[in-house]
Amino acid sequence: MGNLITTSIFDDLKNQIFDRSKWDNKVFSVFGYEAGAGKSRNVQRYLAETEDRALYVQRFSKDGELDATAERINTLAGKEIAVAFTGEDTKRKRVRKRAIEARTLCITHKMYSNICRGDHQDLIEGRVILVIDEYPDLLEQITVTYKEIGQLWTDIFQYGFAETDDLASLLRDMANKYSNDSEILKNREMVFVSFQSDKYDKYKDVIGQLLKKTKQARKSEHKELLFKFQQILNNGAYYYEGGFHTFDSTPKFAMLDCNIILDANAFDYRYSLSNKFKVIKQPKIYDYSQAEFYHYDLNTSKRALKNYINLTEKALEQIDLKDSGGVLFITEQVQKEQVEKGIEAYFNDSLDGVQETLRMPLTVDYFGNLIGKNTYRNYNMVIVQKSPNFDYGTYALTNFFYKYHENLPIANISIFQDEDVEKVRLSTIAGEIYQAIRRIARDNPEDAKIYVFNNNQGVIDIVLEQLPGIQYHKCQIEVNKIGKEAGAKDKGKKEKMPTQFDEKVEEVKAILTNLQQSGKSYIRKKDVRVQVGIKDGANFSKVLDVLRPFLQINQIKNQGQKIIFD
Repeated sequence: MGNLITTSIFDDLKNQIFDRSKWDNKVFSVFGYEAGAGKSRNVQRYLAETEDRALYVQRFSKDGELDATAERINTLAGKEIAVAFTGEDTKRKRVRKRAIEARTLCITHKMYSNICRGDHQDLIEGRVILVIDEYPDLLEQITVTYKEIGQLWTDIFQYGFAETDDLASLLRDMANKYSNDSEILKNREMVFVSFQSDKYDKYKDVIGQLLKKTKQARKSEHKELLFKFQQILNNGAYYYEGGFHTFDSTPKFAMLDCNIILDANAFDYRYSLSNKFKVIKQPKIYDYSQAEFYHYDLNTSKRALKNYINLTEKALEQIDLKDSGGVLFITEQVQKEQVEKGIEAYFNDSLDGVQETLRMPLTVDYFGNLIGKNTYRNYNMVIVQKSPNFDYGTYALTNFFYKYHENLPIANISIFQDEDVEKVRLSTIAGEIYQAIRRIARDNPEDAKIYVFNNNQGVIDIVLEQLPGIQYHKCQIEVNKIGKEAGAKDKGKKEKMPTQFDEKVEEVKAILTNLQQSGKSYIRKKDVRVQVGIKDGANFSKVLDVLRPFLQINQIKNQGQKIIFD
């Protein structure tokens, strides 16, 4: 079906490049051609035809992808006009000179982010067209926890400014206050803390002076620490999960005379958060009326997946693999091996043996390893067994990032209650699932059979909007869980306890989950107890008793004075 696509559908994109009256140096024109339509190939053809100097930005350079892009443009132009340039090339003078002189320069999102920070300005000088393939994410999170606050006392006192000690005390008191506020805990609030008042100017001035001192003294670790506090003070921050969270406000979108973003996920709500983006909607090209979408209403968050014993086997009981041209299972990276074992257990054979018996490829891949992959273009079945959730704070900080740069008011957020943050969250998850689905049947989506395990109908509805006419089936599935009976007993026990105790249990659970996911090896019990505001060690032991099934399932050890993560 891909062969039926005519280049006329890209007339809007072509005109944006060749018609200077359409150019705008303050706005990105976001073209939402659907995945697999050929938008990247066509824009590369237009760059080969134009005489204007351009910057082309794509996600990755791995496996020679960036070099391949430059070679493709050169082939289309019939001569060498494009050069690929990566971070490894920045100190190679001859390569850099060649990149600067190239009519079209091909770089990665990471290099573009560095340009947005003010680096490598010589690479964009004299260029007039900017094309970015996929959403350019400039959000770089910054977090100040009790650890950094302590370092402000212990590491920065040597510079002789009393204000740094005062700032550490101030932030510690704020953290203790918010951590122990029953209303904040009850409403699951992320508290926005502003430092715009004049009373904070003395801290900002001292941090600025110290950053100059540390730069001269080449104290990089001190500079990094101070920079975190500078960003907290300048931008404001959200307090949640034992820390102040903000972002690096240094990067600013680098823009030329003509600015284009190509993104099949143009429905991403992040584009609605800034006046810098103008989404140009495109008609759908593919016909999905013969394709089938099976939606299994099941929680497939990271935490839920850990509790399932036989999700893959139960899925295979309901899915007919016969006559498939190839099956792609999608999960998260840490679950990949478990899914492969589930397939082998169901068929009682090795993965290679299963493929040989079924006479078709059967592959397990994971979110974070899929974007731009064409390896599965001839497969026609995809089974999505994971909801690609990010940390909730990422969604909140994305909203914060754009509101800060648009000078819009910022307020407290109750988790899963803020309208804008929820739209960011749902559209981001839907975008990841849509991109995963479109890895298969690239040329003929009519053949696709799609199985998605997810319990958020809002996410599914966004995905379905991108697949017009598809045959939708909503299904139910029963999966065995680890420690189901113990969990039920525990639930009954908790319901008899005071509400405030329940909140402390959930707060400790959230802290331990985040610490485990961050790769930390252990934490002192006292540190957790202080974070959640439990003064009595005996009461904290009761919390840990209630959490025993949770600790067991997640392989977290309650040992001596430490909580150890396996």
